[in-house]
Amino acid sequence: MKALQIVGKDQYSIIETAVPDVKDFEILVEIQIVSTCPRWDINMLGGVNMFDYSLTPEYPLQYGFPGHEMAGVVKAIGSGIRKFKVGDRVAALEHNGDAPGAYAQYVCFREEDLLKLPDSIAYKQAVSFELLKCVMIGMLQLGDLKGKSILISGLGPAGILAVQMAKLWGASHVVGIDLNQERIQFVNDLGLVEAKLASDLTDEKFDLGYDCVGAAPSVQNLFNFVEEHIVIFGVLRGELKYADHLWFKGFKLESYKYRGLVQRDHDLLIDLVANKGLNMECIQTYHGSFVNYHEAVQLLREQKAIKVYFYPQEDFEETAVSGESL
Repeated sequence: MKALQIVGKDQYSIIETAVPDVKDFEILVEIQIVSTCPRWDINMLGGVNMFDYSLTPEYPLQYGFPGHEMAGVVKAIGSGIRKFKVGDRVAALEHNGDAPGAYAQYVCFREEDLLKLPDSIAYKQAVSFELLKCVMIGMLQLGDLKGKSILISGLGPAGILAVQMAKLWGASHVVGIDLNQERIQFVNDLGLVEAKLASDLTDEKFDLGYDCVGAAPSVQNLFNFVEEHIVIFGVLRGELKYADHLWFKGFKLESYKYRGLVQRDHDLLIDLVANKGLNMECIQTYHGSFVNYHEAVQLLREQKAIKVYFYPQEDFEETAVSGESL
């Protein structure tokens, strides 16, 4: 099979390797579609550690990495597998540590790391369920959204999913903010929620805040408009100063808290997309080729793409990157 391997800063190769052997508690998936996770792709190809910008990744990376958002079909199962069978359509919910990534034609997953897809959810809708899962875990930390107003900072892939989730879960007023006017226009054109420049907020107040940027100024700005509770979904960079006007309010500032999933989480994810109509396909704005992976990453750097997606059974051949401009 073919796979992409990042071998150094701004260096990658298309390699031939064996289809993975399936262990007792593993599931072999033939990957039909895989999507970028912009910050991972930008950093891993750009020579920057994801969590400590002063460090360099250890090259070469495991083949297929950092690809981890994928959807595909089960081709083989180990002897310990009970919940899946050959032919099931699945999406990834987790990447298993140092295992090979999903920029490959086949990958083995643990049973708990896959979500079984109903026929009503197309692969292009399903490819970023891993991101939706992460956004959902943070959103659940805010409690019941019904009747609440919420301000969401950052309209990258996570923010675009977050504004929809908040609306579908009953928030009374949802506003998304960003610094990029093209991204704001993109969200407004989709008719998802109201989106505006962060500088256009004046004296508005919101019950809740959800930060999808991670930069300290983004969170600090939310302090000016949020009255009750903020969850930081993005990986925080920089220091925050607790605002004086929040004193005596019982205001809550909370970091994202990773946890494992239970069946209710699986049900909520499927319900959001299959029943409530959350649009996941809208964040897949460019179709790329692994041969031209550097071009796909450059589109992410320049914010000309929200996400770039690939079809691993086809896209290890020379093709042009294509898609809609923001």
